[in-house]
Amino acid sequence: MILITEDLFDIAWRLRAVNDDYRLYYNGRLRRYEVHSASRGSMQFALPFDELDARAVDYARYTAVQNADRLLREVEEHNARLDRRLACDIAERAGSVTSEMRRKNES
Repeated sequence: MILITEDLFDIAWRLRAVNDDYRLYYNGRLRRYEVHSASRGSMQFALPFDELDARAVDYARYTAVQNADRLLREVEEHNARLDRRLACDIAERAGSVTSEMRRKNES
């Protein structure tokens, strides 16, 4: 693990602006960037990007604890859309759903 304190776009510093406890590391074995908690000594999240850029800060803000309710709501809405789409696919195969009903359920 390599602690990153300085980088071209000041991502390590900007992450600390999101949460002062965040520390940025590069995991050479897994070849990814990770954000760890300085006080807990544990990984908070792995960045889903190969390059270190402003997306890392956006991702940290998006996944922040104070946004947990919004994130859970988004996941539940996404899952509900998938469930409706699956139900339509099953019904369509059975021949009981019109294309108009399918469009209505996908929105």
